[in-house]
Formats: sequence, C-alpha cells, structure tokens
Amino acid sequence: MSPEFRPSWLPCLCLAGAVIAQAKDELQERINRALDQARPALVFHLRDVVAASGRCGEVGLVCLAALHEGMDPTQPPLADALQFLLRFDSKPLETYDLALRLLVLEVWGAAPDRDKIAKADSKELLLHRADGGFGYAANGGRADLSNTQYAALGLRAARSMGVSIERKVWTSLLDDVVKAQASYGGFSYTDRREQEPYASMTVAGIAVLAICQQALGEQARGATLAGKHIARGWQWMDKNLKDIGDRMTRWSYYFHYGLERAAILTDIEQVGREDWYRRGAKMFVDDQLAGGGWRSPQAGARPEAGQGRGDAVSTAFAVLFLRRKFQKVAGPLTLRSVTLLQIDEQSPEADVTACTEGLKKRGKSAMPDILKALSGEVVARRRAAAGALKAIAGDDFGFDYRQDAAHNRTAIAKAELWHLKNQ
Repeated sequence: MSPEFRPSWLPCLCLAGAVIAQAKDELQERINRALDQARPALVFHLRDVVAASGRCGEVGLVCLAALHEGMDPTQPPLADALQFLLRFDSKPLETYDLALRLLVLEVWGAAPDRDKIAKADSKELLLHRADGGFGYAANGGRADLSNTQYAALGLRAARSMGVSIERKVWTSLLDDVVKAQASYGGFSYTDRREQEPYASMTVAGIAVLAICQQALGEQARGATLAGKHIARGWQWMDKNLKDIGDRMTRWSYYFHYGLERAAILTDIEQVGREDWYRRGAKMFVDDQLAGGGWRSPQAGARPEAGQGRGDAVSTAFAVLFLRRKFQKVAGPLTLRSVTLLQIDEQSPEADVTACTEGLKKRGKSAMPDILKALSGEVVARRRAAAGALKAIAGDDFGFDYRQDAAHNRTAIAKAELWHLKNQ
C-alpha cells in the first residue's frame, strides 16, 4: 500500500493486533508453566487416590488426566494406578466408575485385556438405564443428565473399541435428553419442569446430543433433531457467557471440563464471540496452588493434600481442561506430550522428538522456553529446543546443540534478537 493512501487508523489497528497477539502469547506461556508445575501434584494424586480413596471412578479420572498429560503408562505411579483400575471389581460399580474406566481404555490403546473389559463394562453400563437416560446404579433409580453424560461418553468409548451398541440405545438416549432442555435452550439436571437450567448441565446436554448424532450418522432423522437442540443449547451459553471463567459458577471445574468436550464435539471455538478456552484457562492458571494442584471452591469436605497439591478431582479437571486433548473422533491418544523440563540425558529419542513437536506446535509462544534451554547444560534439551527453533524461526542461526552456551553465544544472541523482533 502506497504511504500517501495509507489510512490514518492503520498504525493503530496494527498496534492493537500486536497487543492482542502478545496477550495470547503471555497466556499460553502461563498455561505451559501451569502444566509443568502440575505434574508433581498429579504424580502425588496418582499414588494418593489409590490409597486414600480406592474409588474406581476417582482413580479413573486421575489416570485419564495423567494419560492426557502424556505420562508413560508403563512407569509408576501411573502404571500402578492403571493396574488398580483394571483389577477393580468391587460391586456395585456405579455409572461414573464404568464410564471413566471405559474412557481410560479408549485413550490407552495398549491396555491389557482392553477389548474384554470394554465389552463387559459396556454391558454392565447399559443396565443402568432408566428409560433412555442413566442413573447411578443398575436396575432402577432415576435418570439424571450428569450420569447420562458420562454414560454416553463411556458408550462412545466402547463403540470406538469395537463394542456393538444397538441403535435404539442412541435414539432413546437422544429423546430422553431433549426432555431436559428448557424452551429457551438451557438444560437442567433432571426434567426441565422441576429445575432451572445451568451451565454444567447445558454443556452436558450438548455433548450427549453430539455423541448421539455421531452414532446415528449425520443424515439420520434423529441426528437432524439433535443438531437443532445443540444450536439452541449454544444460544443459551451465548447469553450466559459470564459462567465461563468464573470459579464461582455452579460446579465450576466440572462445568469447564464439560465445556471442553462439548465445544470439541461440535467444533465451537467461541461462545458469545469470545474464546471459551482462553477464558477458562485464565481462571485455572489464576487458581493454581503453590504446589501445582487445584482445589475447586465447590470441593466441599474433600480432603486437601499438603504443600498446595489441592485435591485429586479438582486437579484432574484442571489438567484435562488445560491440556485440551479430548478428541472429536474417539480413539487412543497417539502423541505423547513431553515438556523440556521432563527431558534429561536418559530420555529416549521418542521423548526428545515429542518435545520438539510440542514446542513447534506452540510456535512463537515457546521461544522463551527454547532460549532458556539453548543456554542450558542438558544436551538433550538443547537438541529438542534447537529442532524447534529452526522450525519456528526458519533458521538455526548456527546453533550446535553439542556445544555449550559459551560456544553458542553468537547463535543464541541472534535467536534472542529474532524473538524480540517477531514476538
């Protein structure tokens, strides 16, 4: 554009864009640090939840968070918690227990006896139906949308592992969930005539309808009906945007993890013209305790671990939301998440490669961490950082990961200058 025809407001617009980009980078850096700091707390909860709680569903939730975080399922303490989960056979197993074990099996493709357990758990889970929805226990009880949401997630996971689920299960589930939707789009815990809608149940309703839509096929009559009710659910969320990122929202952490699933299932990036993930992520990084864990304001009497580790359920919900690895198409997680802090000289090649890929995915927001690693003493970290530097900046500036910081002084200075110019 010729200078004489450049609008006077263009520099202001460019400056505003730069400020927004910088704010995004800063939040992403805070998210990355929060996840790094959360790992020791998650390790503690993996050990503690088996010993202190011993509840199948709670152990399953923490294991799911650890798998999404990229922990190695063959190494303790995750390996020990997973073995406990697979061996757990105390009766009765409630809906949450069965569903969360199925969700763990879905993403843990190498689980022993995976197909056998998935088939048995889904068969047991189907006994928990009350009409089309699901209650807590088998053969009786009243359906509610919270149990129904997790049952739908569990059956979706089972279906991805090859378990056959009858079509009428999905059609009756869809019909039952629609009954919980108010005329103005929100969903309530049970029948809409008895309770006002609220955020966690609204995203639960959206998620269940989207799962039914997937199972029935996009062209089915039921899928079309589901799409209309999904749209109305998001309209309600648009009008209740204030609930996103508010720690005092009813069952806030549970709601935000439900929001992550519903948004991914329905390809929603913004609610009320705002980025739902950024609003929620800011709340979580602000709420993180000194020891890396979280404790929801609604955690009630649940015991809190010492040294700022929070409680197991709150910490798991926070990690699952921040990591944002729920998949629209169900199946095993294939790419482990490995951070620079997890890399040492004993790290396998696969971990170094995964770390590089993670840094590349973060883009320019990863540069502060990359620059720090380039100047560090751990050769494997320098190698992971160097690979990411070349991909992000398009140049390695002559950096040699085999040499120390003194040898690479000029290359590091060039990389720092590039970062300052391009951040």
